[in-house]
Amino acid sequence: MKKVAQPPRSYADIIRRSFTSLLLTIGLIIVLTVSVTLTIDQLVRAQEQAARLSANLQVTQVSNFQDWLTVNRGSGLNSHNTFILIKNTNGSTTSLLPNGKNPTLAGSWQVPFTHLIYIKKMGLYFSETLTAGNKTYLLYIGMHVLLGNLHVLIAVLIIAIGLSLLIGLLFVRRLANRISQPTIELAHAAQQAAANPEVTQPKLPQPTEPVEINQLAKDFNQLLAAQNDRLRHERQFISDASHELRTPIATIRGNIKLIERHSAKHPEVIPESLGFIDQESLRMQHLIENLLHLSRADRATVDLQALDVATLAQGVVNHYQPLVSQPLTFDGPDHPAMALGDTDMLHQILTALLDNAHKYSPDDQGITVTVAQAENTVTLAVADHGRGISDADRQHIFERFYRVDASRSNQVEGSGLGLSIVAQLVQLNQGQIAVTANQPQGTVFTVTLQAAPQS
Repeated sequence: MKKVAQPPRSYADIIRRSFTSLLLTIGLIIVLTVSVTLTIDQLVRAQEQAARLSANLQVTQVSNFQDWLTVNRGSGLNSHNTFILIKNTNGSTTSLLPNGKNPTLAGSWQVPFTHLIYIKKMGLYFSETLTAGNKTYLLYIGMHVLLGNLHVLIAVLIIAIGLSLLIGLLFVRRLANRISQPTIELAHAAQQAAANPEVTQPKLPQPTEPVEINQLAKDFNQLLAAQNDRLRHERQFISDASHELRTPIATIRGNIKLIERHSAKHPEVIPESLGFIDQESLRMQHLIENLLHLSRADRATVDLQALDVATLAQGVVNHYQPLVSQPLTFDGPDHPAMALGDTDMLHQILTALLDNAHKYSPDDQGITVTVAQAENTVTLAVADHGRGISDADRQHIFERFYRVDASRSNQVEGSGLGLSIVAQLVQLNQGQIAVTANQPQGTVFTVTLQAAPQS
């Protein structure tokens, strides 16, 4: 048979059920404890009374009800709740009851491990066998007072527990509403935020207490802040990409229309227009390739290997020198500088940094590539003597499509994605990149990698 799933419970339901169970458990424990304590106390008293009666019986022989009353007074027993059976030497039994009746012990039930016996139609009794002289006395002390006290006690406790439960449930309901209110408000705010995922989300309410809800709201707000920042970057990226693609497309279409209108009468415009089309299409190609690099870098996973950064940097410098007019200088250690990284990605990082230094440096100013090794790190630095980067621009140069000195951005080739790709690749290699000023003029890009463990 398939088990029916229980519906989820609210704070109020959980607290109410737990409180009711706790109160009932405490009440049951109190009832049992008091009942057992009271019963033991009554049994001890009955045992003491039986001992006193046994001592009196050693002195006074009981043969009738009047003798029994005399002995009973000295023992402190209540004659109305107590009776005795005397077993005579001839085998007969004498019953000494206040009303003169003989008790019917048939069908009586002995409580295990105790002196308590339940006599049908008479009630619960404490039984004890006493021997005095040549007679055996069967003493039965009524537990009517004990039962009466237990009935009163249980009734009082039931009333007290009922009132406590009623008052407690009202208090629990108020407490549960008070506790759950911040959670409900937080859930409603989160639902509203989730209903408009494309809109920048406001901060969720952050109650001061309970502490757990306060921390949960704080974590949610941090998550929303990260989401808002990511959404802002995506919007800016789409806007910048659209803007960068719009310019070459407009140039290509303009030159095509120029050829269509004037090529018949002025054929000399054809080579010039084709040159512009080729230039702008190449610019679009580079832009799309860079976008693909960023997209792949966002999803890439890298298996870092130990490699010699000094050898890699020396090879890139030697290969790059014939392609640029600035003199390149390599400064590195004589021994291998082993770091954890990916060879292809580090090659791409260094090439992109050299491209950046080449574009923003005069032809007669050199570019220096430095590799240095510390105890736990290996650094790769590219320093130029170009125009430099202001402090305000340094905070944004790794953002996508950001161009330093926008008024002259058209004079320098590029899409503004090169340093964004570099930053992403450095992160994939579990490294860090920093940009500082190069004295007296210029910029230094420093990539810090983890040193490879020595075998």
